[in-house]
Amino acid sequence: MKTVETVSFILIQGGKVLVERRRKDRLNDPGAIVIPGGHVAEGENHIDAVKRELMEELGIECTIFRFFDRILCESTTEFQLNNWYICLDWKGNPTPREADAIIFLGREDINKLSLTNDKKVLTRLFDEEIS
Repeated sequence: MKTVETVSFILIQGGKVLVERRRKDRLNDPGAIVIPGGHVAEGENHIDAVKRELMEELGIECTIFRFFDRILCESTTEFQLNNWYICLDWKGNPTPREADAIIFLGREDINKLSLTNDKKVLTRLFDEEIS
């Protein structure tokens, strides 16, 4: 399988993290509860990819980012070198544009996530940064 660069974005509101339920017609992880994100396009840097993905998936503009974690993940079709970024400030109201739904999960909801690496990243995030 090939390896591609991907980004995921973490939005925190009221001590909870935004996740999405992917549509059932998606090639990778259909119906899964995941931290949203997407592929980095050729010639695109991570921040530009996160900005583009946030607009495409949620219709919001993030103004301040911070890198959080990087893990090699395996999907059904490829290896993804995924980079998680925290969006510290955004403009607009998140609305699901490419997913069935968006949900805010708290620490007690981490096991609702479908992907092991998303669980690892959010566990670390709650342990280190969200009280």
